[in-house]
Amino acid sequence: MSRLKVAAQLGALALVLALLGLLAWKVVEDNGAVARVGEPIPSFDLPQLDGSGRVVVDASPARPMVINFWATWCGPCRDEAPLLASASAKYRGRVDFVGVDIRDFNGDARAFARRYGLRFPMAYDGPGSLWEPWGITALPETFVIDGSGRIVAHQARAFADQTELDDAIRKALS
Repeated sequence: MSRLKVAAQLGALALVLALLGLLAWKVVEDNGAVARVGEPIPSFDLPQLDGSGRVVVDASPARPMVINFWATWCGPCRDEAPLLASASAKYRGRVDFVGVDIRDFNGDARAFARRYGLRFPMAYDGPGSLWEPWGITALPETFVIDGSGRIVAHQARAFADQTELDDAIRKALS
């Protein structure tokens, strides 16, 4: 019986070592795009939330932009939505805003956008295909991009107030 026990323990150890090796390889070899301050933005092409077309973001934006990842089930997203609605109106014509509803139900997301007056383009990413390329860690998550397509600010939580959001946007405008 002890030989069987030792063999099982060695088998378990071999499995753990193999999994650790796989994890180490993935970390070293993972060269997928992850959005970081100072880096160019990863591009994407997603359907609009309302189904009327596509939202295309590429590395050469026409002007500075704010890209906000959110979901209806995210409490802080609800708190932040009025700030984004206000800022999009304040900076209209100077800064483009894009919302990305991620890992959510389309109908709920459309109702959310109407409720909070989010009148800027909304992309729908139900399966969360942008989660990894953008390095999303939590929702809401916001990236502010300058006119050359470089990320100048990254907020991995809701903006506390309008001043904090304005400060991030000013980085893109300077």
